[in-house]
Amino acid sequence: MGITLFFLVLAPLCLIWANRPERLIQLMVIMGIFEASAAITIGGFGIAPNTLPALTLVGYIGTQFLLGARYPGRARVWPLAVPLIVVSAWAILTSWLSPRFFEGRVYVWPQKSTPPFVITLLSPGSANLNQDLYLALNIVLFVMIALYTTRQGPPGRAFHPVSILHAYFASVLIAFGFGVWQFASDVAHVPFPSDMLYSNPGWSILTEQTVGSLPRINATFSEPSAFGGYMAAGAFCAGWLILNDFPGTLVRIILVASIAGVLLSTSATGIVSLAIGALIVVLMGLTLHAKRFLPMIKRRAIQFLILSILLMVLVTVMAPNLLTSLGTIFDSVTNKQDSESYNARSSTDLDSLQAAFDTFGLGVGWGNNRSSSLIPGLLAAIGIPGMLGLIWFGWRLVSRVRSLHRMNRKLEDIQVVNGASAALVGYLVPACVSAPTITSATFYVFLALLVSGIARAEGAQASRTPARLFPPAERRQPEPRQDTRDRPLQHSWVITQ
Repeated sequence: MGITLFFLVLAPLCLIWANRPERLIQLMVIMGIFEASAAITIGGFGIAPNTLPALTLVGYIGTQFLLGARYPGRARVWPLAVPLIVVSAWAILTSWLSPRFFEGRVYVWPQKSTPPFVITLLSPGSANLNQDLYLALNIVLFVMIALYTTRQGPPGRAFHPVSILHAYFASVLIAFGFGVWQFASDVAHVPFPSDMLYSNPGWSILTEQTVGSLPRINATFSEPSAFGGYMAAGAFCAGWLILNDFPGTLVRIILVASIAGVLLSTSATGIVSLAIGALIVVLMGLTLHAKRFLPMIKRRAIQFLILSILLMVLVTVMAPNLLTSLGTIFDSVTNKQDSESYNARSSTDLDSLQAAFDTFGLGVGWGNNRSSSLIPGLLAAIGIPGMLGLIWFGWRLVSRVRSLHRMNRKLEDIQVVNGASAALVGYLVPACVSAPTITSATFYVFLALLVSGIARAEGAQASRTPARLFPPAERRQPEPRQDTRDRPLQHSWVITQ
């Protein structure tokens, strides 16, 4: 067993903040960018840095449950969380049953293999055990954080869910900083802590890649597409919050840094995700929020066009070689379909869809197959029943978010809902392009923030409804009228909630 610098830093922080769940959540979000690192290594397995604050958080909130703690939004959180819990239980159950029912009859791509990478027959084994453990931990985190973040907090220590958004913004800036640092290392040979950042033996680290003469940057992530996808999610979150009047200049800095990070990664996944995000915003501006968003989109588009022209003129004069590099990136994105990696990814996705078909739509089980993109991977893993459960879960969230559109968008809970939903879309879009699954704990933190934000906002909305004087079951017959001419007037009001 090996202990890294991450463990030496995180272990004391987890002990200091053991009774401060909000600090542990923030620490977990920030540490989520170090996915290629390990806090502890055990043989060929590495424990990610954000696992330490996650386990500390589970221990604290679990102890609170055992001591009888009850959070105010539980009645609204549980109905929203049940579909995802059911799907997760189905995924873990099929991870054990499917390899035994369909042994030797279905071809799958294993989660971990060594070159030459080959497709193999499905068979029972323990290779998917760590995937089941990560899924179970993420679901437990989702439920606990969703319940905990519905609390208001005691006077003087009120809990503000928007602070978790600020932690996410900090993680985007840190990831961008490491990306610039790595670029400087590749270009000017500045020392870069690659041994510390890529210390997880469970990940295949793709470094020293180039696009033409440009180095590809993966910063703290295992590959450039992961870095580009994370920065694209930051752009989704920041851009949507700007359109919804999020205060401060930090969110605008995040938007610029996120777009620059995507370009720095030279990742086709990140660039395509940004284009899809811009298209989504324009479509929503033309349809659902035309009165509010369309003038703003036109104004921002004109500002962006003017800024782009100025930048192109400056770049042409001061760094003409940069335009050639940008052209190389553009060519690599547009010609991606002709590359060998694209053909290999497409073949993997087709094989995953075939595995779902060969199991009669039931799936090969969680962790038994590795695809190239999210949808074929989910179909192969959890089958049609699991996908229907996820659609049910997503539809309920979308319908509840839309029901809050009449509330003031400057309220903190509404801003949290907007930021969390945009970040989730920012995770899903790159994953649908080129990621087999979403295992990041930060994704489940945002999912919990969205559910708890809906619960808090609906609770605040319900508390502003006028209370009736007497519920129907408690109304009494009026008493006989008495002569009160010689008595002072008396009024008695009974208000029940």
